[in-house]
Amino acid sequence: MGFKGVEIFENDFLVHDLKPKEIKKIVSDYGLEISLFQPFRDFEGMPEPYRSRAFDRAKKKFDIMNELGAKTILVCSNTSNLAVGGIDRAADDFNELGEIAKNRNIFIGYEALAWGKYISDHRDAWEIVRRANHNNVGIILDSFHTLSRDINLDSIASIPKEKIFIVQIADAPKYNMDLLFWSRHFRNMPGQGDLNVLDFMQTLYNTGYDNWISLEIFNDQFRKDNRDVIAKDGYRSLINLSKKNEIVERTKIKKIEFLEFSVKKEELNIIHALFNSLGFVKVGHHKTKNIILYVFGNVKFIINAEIASNEKNGEFNPYAFGLVVDNVQSTLKRCKALKINNVKDFYLKNKFKMNLIEDNGQYIFLIDNKKWQNDFNFLDQVNQNSNLEFDHIAISVEHSTLLSSVLFYKSLFECKKISNTDIIDPSGIIKSHVIENKSKTFKIVINSAENNETLTSQLRKKKYISNIQHIALRTDDIFKLSKKFNELGLKTLKISDNYYDDIDAKFGLETNILKKIKENNILYDEDSDGSFFQIYTTLINNSFFFEFLQRNKSYDGYGANNAIFRISAQKKLIYGCHT
Repeated sequence: MGFKGVEIFENDFLVHDLKPKEIKKIVSDYGLEISLFQPFRDFEGMPEPYRSRAFDRAKKKFDIMNELGAKTILVCSNTSNLAVGGIDRAADDFNELGEIAKNRNIFIGYEALAWGKYISDHRDAWEIVRRANHNNVGIILDSFHTLSRDINLDSIASIPKEKIFIVQIADAPKYNMDLLFWSRHFRNMPGQGDLNVLDFMQTLYNTGYDNWISLEIFNDQFRKDNRDVIAKDGYRSLINLSKKNEIVERTKIKKIEFLEFSVKKEELNIIHALFNSLGFVKVGHHKTKNIILYVFGNVKFIINAEIASNEKNGEFNPYAFGLVVDNVQSTLKRCKALKINNVKDFYLKNKFKMNLIEDNGQYIFLIDNKKWQNDFNFLDQVNQNSNLEFDHIAISVEHSTLLSSVLFYKSLFECKKISNTDIIDPSGIIKSHVIENKSKTFKIVINSAENNETLTSQLRKKKYISNIQHIALRTDDIFKLSKKFNELGLKTLKISDNYYDDIDAKFGLETNILKKIKENNILYDEDSDGSFFQIYTTLINNSFFFEFLQRNKSYDGYGANNAIFRISAQKKLIYGCHT
């Protein structure tokens, strides 16, 4: 995968039957080094006879480390109720331990645990190391312990790089809970959580530090998930934290250029009728292949009938989307560094001219110009007088790959996670993460659920190629668009009358507005920044659907409050009753 070293966690060593030298050989055979042996607990500030016992324990650990070939040990700040505080007392203990370590060619790294009894801040840990004044004693920094306590990162700048022996990195979702419980159960890979790991690393690099960067992750979900996926994400997270100029920088996304659908040739007429009812117009045919281009406003749909007819992936489904990026070749170089697949030959009979990348069932065409349109013969186009735009794409992933998908977008493209929301499905909770670029011209909603009875899980089972579940298109006049749908005979998702009674009580809408949204099955939401209208199609091929929406003023959400009503209406269509 590209890792250079591994830490030996003491509990893993103690429960193993192999001798230290045998473990050393296994590590060496994989081309790795043992970067750290850890943790050594309850050392500094202990009264007698516990102090003497702590030094005796340390000597035995140093002997084991020499057999393992490990040069550095992590000593975490004391949590024992027996410990006695005092910076100078702790410094004297580390100076004495440093002499013992020196004679055994061992280096001691002191780490401040966020829940340490006396030392819970790396600034205090550094002061102890500074006063210990021993070449074999340094500090170990851990991003979780620093960021979870909101410690000023500028304080790292005062630590000489040669006194930082190793740096451990972890991210985590932002929770307000006991620090020890938070750390032991919810750490994740950098880029998958809400902590400001990038700024932590930049501050670290400003010191000139150029030594081990280690992932220290404790997570209940990871313990049961696919190890290959976890290793891949760990590697990608480290690549994403690399110093500038060490690897090509993340790509800027300009916009979503098109969405591509697979379809069987014999179903083209059915699809044509569907797209007509959605207001889309056929504008072009591929010059050599059975591929059709549809347009409505600024939204482009490509229908690809080049799927092998004996494959299930010929079912009508959105399977890929095209992104306009600032530089395709730079993007491909970063893909290579991140070990993202550059698909040369897909399920199609033909090879793509455009570059197609894939990760966890997400297929993305990379585009930096409009040359792809040269492959089409264009028909006479009708002026639609519409400014319809892509608003966002929603995908559904396995619960075990949710964080992996978040990291995929954040490590490859210049975008960030702007929200993490729990969506209520009558059958369970859906986890929903929103990723956006700075200009908001690219937005993707990533959904997952552990419960297989949720709609998200049910629809995902229908997918044979990709995990695109719904496509949201933005208009500036939802009522005009709804009228057009009625004229074209489009059947939209029926919302219960009780919903509109609640909307009336909650928002106090004008009578004519309430009447119009009810007649047109439009959902409504508002916040302090603006208002929001949504209208949904019924389920298509029992696997995906379209959303048309209007954002007024500065409303920036996704109508999460309406999700349970939309889901219930969709489930009623599937099961014939409310669930």
